[in-house]
Amino acid sequence: MRSLIINFLIHLRTIVFNFSSWLPEVLSNKNFLTRDVIAGVTIAMIIIPQSMAYATLADVEPVYGLYAALLPVAIAAVFGSSRYLATGPVAMVCLLTSVAAGSLADGNKDVYILYAVMLAFTVGIFQISLSIFKAGKIFDKIPEHVLLGFTSAAALIISFSQLSKIFGLPSVTLDDVANYSNFLNQYPVNHQSLMISLVMLVLMYTVKYKYNKYLTFSNLAVFFAVVVSVTYASSFSYSGPIVGYIPNGLPNFQLPSFSDFNSSIPMLVIHTVIIAFVGFMEAIAIAKQLYIKKPPKDSNGVELFKNPTPVDSNQELFGQGLSNLTSSFSGSIPVSGSFSRSAVNEASGAYSGLSSIITMIIVGLTLLYATPLLHNLPQATLGIIVIFAVIPLVKVKEMRELYVQNRASGVVCVLTFF
Repeated sequence: MRSLIINFLIHLRTIVFNFSSWLPEVLSNKNFLTRDVIAGVTIAMIIIPQSMAYATLADVEPVYGLYAALLPVAIAAVFGSSRYLATGPVAMVCLLTSVAAGSLADGNKDVYILYAVMLAFTVGIFQISLSIFKAGKIFDKIPEHVLLGFTSAAALIISFSQLSKIFGLPSVTLDDVANYSNFLNQYPVNHQSLMISLVMLVLMYTVKYKYNKYLTFSNLAVFFAVVVSVTYASSFSYSGPIVGYIPNGLPNFQLPSFSDFNSSIPMLVIHTVIIAFVGFMEAIAIAKQLYIKKPPKDSNGVELFKNPTPVDSNQELFGQGLSNLTSSFSGSIPVSGSFSRSAVNEASGAYSGLSSIITMIIVGLTLLYATPLLHNLPQATLGIIVIFAVIPLVKVKEMRELYVQNRASGVVCVLTFF
């Protein structure tokens, strides 16, 4: 019994002070520090517009996305195991949060954000508990073909959910779809919204894929779309929906209140488990994918640096759990590791979690001083940013190849998709 307690305490010490494996090294090496600063600034230029877009996917105001892109980003990096994983609002978790908070609130918009914040808190507690009791290995056993079908289907659902922003329409319900002629008579398509969506899509595609030999430039495709669309909406008579007023200043940090909770506790538990599992599956998948990549080599074929510390599921659960807790303390929504931002973080030369701390600082400065600049940001731009980010996750070719190579796994993948 004594040995179990000692091992448990050692495990706690390891997961709490994991950052000591890289922080002293980075602070004492000018090259590593420079790389992290460059990567951190690059991710900040991406996460600011993305977090606002994903917040609308969760049916909350864009400012809540910025709150979720503040402390959670740094906390996950400091206490996680991956040196590249970029945490914050992500499309899939925001979609699940929308479903969960909507179900718990039962149509009451006054308590919707309260339930979204509660979910961030309960998801964080659940993930931390799994980490402390070393349950992270559960996620190593989930078949990849199940994840492939699930992520592809979710990406399509997310894309369709953004079409109302593209056309400058209010949120569309199933009844509106059934009576689409009456709906369109009442709310005609805004042609300026549609135009700016298409132009921003072409701009982002061109910058990201046609100029990919200029890595830093191509990674800022989303940032350029925001700058161009805000400039257009501010300079001309743009008639489409815009983001509007965003309160400046840091969030009011406090424990979420459960005193107003009057929904079903079993439903809260079910939604918590779903968001925690799906969110972490996304995070650990990209963390492991980036870890196995080989370090770049110089002209003599010598690796420029050692492989970073291994990715550990339990350590990553602890980091993700703490980041969700801090998101709830910030009055915001559940978060997870991002496929796209993590890949950009690694490609931008990040060496450690310090890059995410740099990102947090820039998001904080934006909240303090720059939110008025985002007032005229078209909602259509946020919608097309989400679609541009998730469409690559619809992997029809990979599903077809899987079916040819292994019919049983392919069938499971297709069934998961539908």
